[in-house]
Amino acid sequence: MPGDPTDDRARRADTVRRIAESARIDAVHEPLSDRAALLYALGRVDDTVRSVALARLRAGRRFPAIGGFAALRPLVRELDWIEERLSHGRAGPTRVALTQRKALLSRRLGGLRTRFVMSSAHYATGVRAIRRDRRDGLHLDVDQRTALFEALCHTPAPLGAGPGPLGRAREIIGGLAADRLEPVHERGAALARSVAGTDVDRFTDRYETIGFLAGTYHDRILGARIWHTDLFAVARAQLDPGLELVGIAVDVVALATLDADLTAAFEAQGDAIDDEGRREILRRRGDLIPVWDQVIDRVAALSRVVDEIAVAEVEHRSLDVLAQTAGLDRRIEDLLGRSGDREISADNTHSVSDQISRDQW
Repeated sequence: MPGDPTDDRARRADTVRRIAESARIDAVHEPLSDRAALLYALGRVDDTVRSVALARLRAGRRFPAIGGFAALRPLVRELDWIEERLSHGRAGPTRVALTQRKALLSRRLGGLRTRFVMSSAHYATGVRAIRRDRRDGLHLDVDQRTALFEALCHTPAPLGAGPGPLGRAREIIGGLAADRLEPVHERGAALARSVAGTDVDRFTDRYETIGFLAGTYHDRILGARIWHTDLFAVARAQLDPGLELVGIAVDVVALATLDADLTAAFEAQGDAIDDEGRREILRRRGDLIPVWDQVIDRVAALSRVVDEIAVAEVEHRSLDVLAQTAGLDRRIEDLLGRSGDREISADNTHSVSDQISRDQW
């Protein structure tokens, strides 16, 4: 007997909320696909860039590939980490090394930005082509492409072991220990990964966590073969996972920005803030709670679609097995049905052999 749908919805929302608030997701997940990263980035751009980018996707226009949009976030994180260290560090060998590393990463990021923004293979360059794309609502100018690239630099991604040298060493050492322990004892390998911090995906805050979760659900839905079959034709007509991801991104980015602004306003007052000012900031934070609840509900709804698809895939495979079994049964029956013919043929062959033997001797 199926459970109460309302209870199931509440449980799913609680699960998503718990994951987001903890800023961690158990196990290690694949990075977001380029499509999911691009759709999520549209939550950080203005309405014009968003509508044009969506129109380009619907028209089958591709954006330049740079080796994975999700790889931009760790690169930017390391640059930010180095910048912070340089702002507080003293002169010496460490500062020199950090400065050289910053120059290397800055060149790499600049090269990726140029590839994305200036690709003549993906964007119109001639006057006629630009006019045609503008008429069709498909043209993005250089500033708009740059804004989109900067938004891609905020693609939700796990923190991993951290961008700093100590964090990278910790990850490497833990990974080597896991590899050495793997043939000996599985629990020992798992412990090494746990020490290395690679047993779970951790995030900077709840906003990035829920963004990554939504992007992952988007990828799992579109990556399921059965989603594109007639079985889910009605569901596809009612739900566009891409547009849903964009809508979630718009709300999450707005919430994160407002949260940061309220925190900055509170910290700017310092000890000078009075009770009335404190209450005003708390009231405004309270106004954001319903929006956060709606985001959680939307992501939880995507999780249910993922689960329903998984169930359908299992059932579909079972039906395929039954169909294959039925086909085997028919072939076996046909084979057994021809047994009489085989007996006659065998008797005939033996008879011929006997005749040959008698004639020869």
